[in-house]
Amino acid sequence: MVSFAAALKPPLLCTISSFGRRRKHKTMIMPQPVRMGGKLVGDTWVNTSDCEDFIEAGCAKFQSTDYQSAITLFEKALTAEGSGTKRDRTKPAELTMGEKQSAYYNLTACHAKMENWDLAFASLELTFQSGYANGRLYGLGRAARDYKLLEQDSDFENLRKYERWNTILSKYRVKGSELAFQLDPSNSSIGKAVELMSKRKKNT
Repeated sequence: MVSFAAALKPPLLCTISSFGRRRKHKTMIMPQPVRMGGKLVGDTWVNTSDCEDFIEAGCAKFQSTDYQSAITLFEKALTAEGSGTKRDRTKPAELTMGEKQSAYYNLTACHAKMENWDLAFASLELTFQSGYANGRLYGLGRAARDYKLLEQDSDFENLRKYERWNTILSKYRVKGSELAFQLDPSNSSIGKAVELMSKRKKNT
């Protein structure tokens, strides 16, 4: 999001020594405008990607029920510069899996609200294809929690009456034995202990 709107922090009160004198005086130093592409968290400026900026703006539009504007912003997020790998200096950095998942997840919600059924289910499928609730990527514990979050999300209420909803969710359902869940470091203290023991063995 190439915007140079002024995002000013409060002026800093600094003590400056006068050259050649021992006396000190206080002066106000006004900071320069900061390039957008981040946000102020407490007193710290946190850089964000263009993709994240579009997603955040889209979420604000969604909350105000301006779903069409939200869709436009989420679609822009998918073609914007991400915070992933920059493989070519002439091209923007790639989107991370999380950025893709967030954009498609929110597009699903928007299309569901606007009753664009085909687009909603296409976005839902792309959410999973981007790695959402993938046990191999995030561990079975976290994947199961993410899957349940999507499954129970009230923004998808309109989609649950269609068989396509069950078809897609069945296709990407998080699968694993009870033992596998117990041994997953992201899900249990047993899994974390096993992982720690494994690391110690490698180091010895």
